[in-house]
Amino acid sequence: MPVLRLIRSTVTSALLALTITSVARAQKPATPDSAKKSADSLETVVVKAVRATLSTPAAQSTITRDDITKTFTGQDAPNYLNTMPSMTSYSDAGGYSGYSYLRLRGLDQTHINITLDGVPLNDPEDQVLYFSNVPDFLNSIQTVQVQRGVGSSTFGTTSYAGSMNFQSVLLATTPRGGDVELTGGSFGTMNGSAQYATGISESGWAAYARISKLHTDGYREHSGNDSQSAFLSGGWFGVRDAVKLTGFDGVSGTREAYDAASEADLAVDRRVNPLSNAEGDRFHQEMVSLSYTHALLNGATFTTTAYRNSAAGAFDVLVDPTEMDNFYLAHVWYGLLSAFSIRSGDLSLDFGAHVSNYHRMHALAVRPDFVDREYTNIGFKDEQSAFAKAALDRGAFRFSVDLQFRDAQFRYQPDPNAGVSGQAVSWQFLNPKAGVTWHERNAPLTLYASFGRTSREPARNDLFDGADDLNSSNAASILPSTQVKPETVNDYEAGGTWARGEFSLNVNFFAMEFRNEIAAIGQLSLTGSPLTENVAASYRRGVEFDGSWRLSDRVKATSNLSFMSARIINYFDAPSGNSYNNVAPLMTPPVIANEQVEFQLASELSLIATGRYVDQMHLANDGNDALVVPSSWLFNGTLAWKTGKAEFRVQVNNILNTNAYAGGYTDGVTRYFFPIATRNVLLTTRFSF
Repeated sequence: MPVLRLIRSTVTSALLALTITSVARAQKPATPDSAKKSADSLETVVVKAVRATLSTPAAQSTITRDDITKTFTGQDAPNYLNTMPSMTSYSDAGGYSGYSYLRLRGLDQTHINITLDGVPLNDPEDQVLYFSNVPDFLNSIQTVQVQRGVGSSTFGTTSYAGSMNFQSVLLATTPRGGDVELTGGSFGTMNGSAQYATGISESGWAAYARISKLHTDGYREHSGNDSQSAFLSGGWFGVRDAVKLTGFDGVSGTREAYDAASEADLAVDRRVNPLSNAEGDRFHQEMVSLSYTHALLNGATFTTTAYRNSAAGAFDVLVDPTEMDNFYLAHVWYGLLSAFSIRSGDLSLDFGAHVSNYHRMHALAVRPDFVDREYTNIGFKDEQSAFAKAALDRGAFRFSVDLQFRDAQFRYQPDPNAGVSGQAVSWQFLNPKAGVTWHERNAPLTLYASFGRTSREPARNDLFDGADDLNSSNAASILPSTQVKPETVNDYEAGGTWARGEFSLNVNFFAMEFRNEIAAIGQLSLTGSPLTENVAASYRRGVEFDGSWRLSDRVKATSNLSFMSARIINYFDAPSGNSYNNVAPLMTPPVIANEQVEFQLASELSLIATGRYVDQMHLANDGNDALVVPSSWLFNGTLAWKTGKAEFRVQVNNILNTNAYAGGYTDGVTRYFFPIATRNVLLTTRFSF
């Protein structure tokens, strides 16, 4: 294919350039101080190109490595990050690992752009990252920034509901040393990890590595998993040049729990799992990226990154007592991205370009015969995109513009015996954004306003109405591929920040106006994927508060609060034939609140107390207030004792033993819920060296 040949040619040239450059530069090694200074800027060029700054007119929140290490015990990222503003999550196993899913402002994870050091992580076909494939991922993260709304242009899947940018552990600015961490507790939880950073050498080299092993029985019956992962990065940093290699690998074996349980069954046993003990899956995923960065004499910087991402595995579905279907998936994904940044006086410019080639095979076998497959089909997804950003300072004002172009193509190769021809569909989008920020020097107040318009193409699951295979029996209802329309949002954001002394408060008003939103309808496919359909007009409008206050040297409080009004103007429910007007979209709570207070009880003893409130959420788009997920309050606590290079932590989750639910669905009569684990305890020890 032309795109694949272009990628291979470009990657080969880039790797050759990297080799020549690093050999040449190695003859003139940087001093430790200059290497650290260079690394501090060169290592983060791509991250800065896609992230928002404090002067960017966008709603944003950032969690640092210090924040993560205080309470992280191996949770999947959605279950840890759900305390950020306007976020909800659920784990189908009920605990803190396994298959976990995020929603931002009520929009599911396929609408959230996810990157690592600028490298896209959303699977191009599904437009989602299954964090269960990369366990203990947050353990190797320096910071994670979440932008709400269309935000700043980035690489990969469209930033529609928002973006989530992970930055890996910084190599040259992280001092030499490491730690070993062990966690055990409720539901058979046993986690262990070890990591080490070399710090930067006199010749400019630095490296970091982590390995992890995790096990849990799961809160729900037979919903446990065994997983392991590794993370590695290494690089060389000169005065004006840097080369960095980053890679991770994950393997996860999970007992399946993607079906919710009925309210009646949960009343008898909250841990009930409708799926059989025989249904499980095993997947592995790995990614490697190689980047080269050069700083020009005029202060401009250029970086280019080549990456490869792959995954494979299979999962079982018990169709009836006599038949166990085994679904196999395997993808390979290549990409190349470049970013160019200029900082000159009052003007800032950022340019980015990305090209990728992806294919994934889908196959079905009926156990125990894995040779004679029922079908084998392949989906191909290519993307070419580019963005340009400019910011100009004039007095107290900063004016920002951002323009992105995306061209995406999907091609489907059916099984030879499917009785249908191959399918192809493509989309082109021009996504503009503009905003203004006001901030007087040394003033405590910053104000901003922005507008952004962006569009997103359907995922494969949307195009095929949840079917894993397109054939003569379902083609009539699925084809043509263009009957599922791309969705578009006009996003208006305005807010401000007040920061003085030890107190800060961020307030953000938003109005997201949708056309042809690809909305979940509250039903699942055979394989557990949410079914969707276009709704002509809908909106999400609200206000978000996010603040912190250090009351004293020993007490710090942080909190965020979201109020949202969300409506689908008209919804037609095909199974019932009913139409509903001005109804709330499913799984979109009108109020979300998070509070945290940190107490430094003594020089070596600290306590973190957290509370979380999630308002009720509808299970369907029909406005029926009887078919909702009940609202809930959850409280957690962490007590930590540090002595020398050792730390001991006790974490109690769901202290009040609340019977809460994180999500679910309905058949129009019965409520089905995914329960949240009742009171549970985790003990963690960390030894640093």
